[in-house]
Amino acid sequence: MSDPASADTGKTKIERLAHYRELVAQFRQWAENESVSEARDGLLDMARQYERLARELEARIATGKRPEQIG
Repeated sequence: MSDPASADTGKTKIERLAHYRELVAQFRQWAENESVSEARDGLLDMARQYERLARELEARIATGKRPEQIG
């Protein structure tokens, strides 16, 4: 399974990082407005997953390393 953070999407790493951060904010906003707890939990889980991707990509940008080389 490929890592979306390493996929060649034509975007720069900085653009992908900004996109992931936007998605985190969007999923959190949707969760905030969601009244069904299972749906809210799913949205918050998606926000956490994109936050993790953003942190990994941010570390890659800072160190120039691939995710498997970090930590």
